[in-house]
Amino acid sequence: MTVFNIQDLADALNGQAVGNVNMQITGASEPQDACGGRLAIATSPKYVEQLKMGRASMALLAAGTNWKSLGLDAAILVERPRFAMAALSRRLDSHWRSGAMGVHPQAVIDGTADIAKGARIGAFCYIGPGVVLGENAWLGTHISLSDGCKIGADATLLDGVRIGRNVRIGDRFIAHAGAVIGTDGFSFVTPKYSAVESVRETLGNSRDAVPQAYARIHSLGAVQIGDDVELGANSCIDRGTIRDTIIGDGCKFDNMVQVGHNVKIGSNCIICAQVGIAGSSILGVNVVLGGQTGVSDNLFIGDNVITGGATKVLSNIPAGRVMLGYPAIEMETQLKIYKSLRRLPRVLQQMAKFTKAISKSE
Repeated sequence: MTVFNIQDLADALNGQAVGNVNMQITGASEPQDACGGRLAIATSPKYVEQLKMGRASMALLAAGTNWKSLGLDAAILVERPRFAMAALSRRLDSHWRSGAMGVHPQAVIDGTADIAKGARIGAFCYIGPGVVLGENAWLGTHISLSDGCKIGADATLLDGVRIGRNVRIGDRFIAHAGAVIGTDGFSFVTPKYSAVESVRETLGNSRDAVPQAYARIHSLGAVQIGDDVELGANSCIDRGTIRDTIIGDGCKFDNMVQVGHNVKIGSNCIICAQVGIAGSSILGVNVVLGGQTGVSDNLFIGDNVITGGATKVLSNIPAGRVMLGYPAIEMETQLKIYKSLRRLPRVLQQMAKFTKAISKSE
């Protein structure tokens, strides 16, 4: 168990330690549950109010909070408590990258693989020919790294991660359980003009297309991933058909994200749970896609675009827009439409009364 005192942790968070700065911290809790050596995390006024419900003796608070009035013995005051949570949680997570260093005897490593110093490789891992694994890599169990893939320094791969051939990944990469990178894209073609192609052109007419078998288009490209990228559990990134699928530096993916072949994602994008991005679409920098957003193929989404949950993007989006709905339109307009729809039953009732009154008068 990792133990800090108030002063040491405050220094690590660039915060101010007040009160009994030698009090020891053994963990963190929500305000109503904190007691003993547990640091109460009160990152907003709502959570500060909840301190009264528990027995907390110390807390993480916003700078300027009157900590003495809360009955605390000590506190850490920071300018942005939510941001401080990143460093705090990292220091208190005793399970992160835990376990003995070295190679487990039940791991299989090809003789041509290049494993840098400081690696930890767990049981039932497979590392194929020509793989390059950077310094201080941490691999859990049941992980496979296919031929020729290259992973940078300080990578963390949790149980069941699969990385395909010739994939290139930068430094400080994190992949959670079950993530798959570098599988073939979903790409098939018919001998003759298909019903799907007809519908795309006509927006509804299949032109009496006949049933046909699909032929598979193999993916000859790979995947390139930048530095400081994190993938959630069971996320999938397809390799490109000819050119590579590209993920920029600093991107963070939630669980069960699907990225199609040839997609290009700019740096520092946030992709939330169950997002699907169809093939050959391009995202700019600092794009945020809310949960269950769907992006159709061959589209462009500009820098700093944000989509709300369950938004369906069917056309290009200029930079800086905030979008919502199906199909995606600007959020302000979508909310006005939603409010109007809620009033629609009352409007229809009024119209029915007016119609009835006019009929009687006639």
